[in-house]
Amino acid sequence: MRITTLSASLILAGFTIYPAHADSLKIDSAQRESLDLTLYNQNLGLVRETRLLPSLKSGQSVTLEDVSKQLQVESLRIDNAGKILEQNLNTNLLNQHNLLQHYIGKELQLARLNPVSGKEVISLVQLINVDGSRALIKRNNRFESVPLNNSWRFIYPNLPNQLLSKPSLSFRSAGTSRAQTAGISYLTGGLNWGMDYVMTLNEAGTKVSFDGLASLTNHTGTDFKNAQIALVAGDLNNPGVRHAAALQEDFATLSRAPQAKSIQQESIGDFHLFNLPHKVDLLNGQVKQVSFLTAKNVPISRSYDYEFLVYPTLERNQHRVKPNLTLKFMNDKASNLGLPLPAGKIRTFSPDSKGQLQFMGGSNISHTGKGDEVEVRQGKAFDISIHRKQTHFSTVFNGFKVGQELRLTNSRSTPANLVMTANFPLVWEMESSNIKFEKVLGGSAQWKITVPANGEQLLRFQVKMEKR
Repeated sequence: MRITTLSASLILAGFTIYPAHADSLKIDSAQRESLDLTLYNQNLGLVRETRLLPSLKSGQSVTLEDVSKQLQVESLRIDNAGKILEQNLNTNLLNQHNLLQHYIGKELQLARLNPVSGKEVISLVQLINVDGSRALIKRNNRFESVPLNNSWRFIYPNLPNQLLSKPSLSFRSAGTSRAQTAGISYLTGGLNWGMDYVMTLNEAGTKVSFDGLASLTNHTGTDFKNAQIALVAGDLNNPGVRHAAALQEDFATLSRAPQAKSIQQESIGDFHLFNLPHKVDLLNGQVKQVSFLTAKNVPISRSYDYEFLVYPTLERNQHRVKPNLTLKFMNDKASNLGLPLPAGKIRTFSPDSKGQLQFMGGSNISHTGKGDEVEVRQGKAFDISIHRKQTHFSTVFNGFKVGQELRLTNSRSTPANLVMTANFPLVWEMESSNIKFEKVLGGSAQWKITVPANGEQLLRFQVKMEKR
């Protein structure tokens, strides 16, 4: 047999020439035997699945359908399908834009609807180019620009084979001797999750019931049915976080462990991992909420805080403000909690005189570990007022003296605990204060004051600020 110079060169260079008659095989989600998803808080997911493959010929092309269109090819791993020779992500999808691009320079039919007569005229044209919402065509040796709208439409003679109805993954391997189950894993965008918490106050406003729902979203372009889902809470850009390949190895080990009957939590490096107890369907474009935690009779405390800046200038303005209202509780077993709380949105409801729940505000909470205090900002307090004014200003040898007075009034039927924080732009020293204070982080002065029910408190202080 004669070998051409080109063929001989390729063989010597170590390349394999695949036979042209090698059959192309398509494997869709119907051959999927297992599916595990790990969702992160930052539009990222880890997909791990197994699919049943027949025996493969050497160099045979295998197309895996029903994969994410946002698959990160550099993270793709295919196991138990023979030695992988090449792998490709195919995302050249069949749509109007790609179809027009394919027919540039070619002939096709152009139909135009006459809005007066209602008749449609069809002519043969050559598509020259497409720019935004207009197409440049050649017809009867003339060049025209036509709009791409309901009055004009192109009629395509056929659909090109290289344009796909949905994204797919293809590979070639050295072949296998028998049918076996292949493992496919990859990282992808389009998967995300977040927490939504609901706190319901009791009538006395001293305890809450606490419910957490995990919201799972899928914008990958494919459906994930009957998936075992794990949720990772933590910021991926924290120092010490390992690379994606190392994370895949961690979750490969975890997915082989027996599944818990309820949400099971464990730590992996700087992350917390939560396994959902049941398999779920997470369809493309879907937002699915699953129960994450429930706690009853969680003790809470109310805190009111006001932060202000003391200027080293003469100030005649008087300030009338409302303090911020914050609900606080401990994330520990004594408070019927004690589970790491992922970051999320938290909303508070309280019953009215008829027992109907009314929305009372809320905010976001950050990742909260066991034993930490949780603070939920509710908004401005209605029944507590602060009237602040400057009572003294003078210059001294190397700075200024400033006096302040704050009148705190409480029209509630219960006492209110206020935290007042004064910030100073210069080096300062407190010369007098009628209520005990402490220095806090950042060099501020802070007072913790209890204002009696239907009563008031007066805070007076004088501070010296120095130029240095």
